[in-house]
Amino acid sequence: MGVPITFLDKYNPDQFDIIGASRFLGKPMSEIAPKGSYVSGGVRFYLSQGDGTYRRLYDRIVIKRKDAAQ
Repeated sequence: MGVPITFLDKYNPDQFDIIGASRFLGKPMSEIAPKGSYVSGGVRFYLSQGDGTYRRLYDRIVIKRKDAAQ
């Protein structure tokens, strides 16, 4: 799950593993959508606007919830 960077203020290592960040896990939009349908910004996560265009999201921390059975 991608969460805002402010998540780190409330991060509990017993509940979540940090997998990475959108800057390193995202794909360049140029590999996904046609040129001109998005605001350039490099490797990030993008959100579809519903009209064929995309907007870049702020940086996200990618986390995974730990199994409760552990």
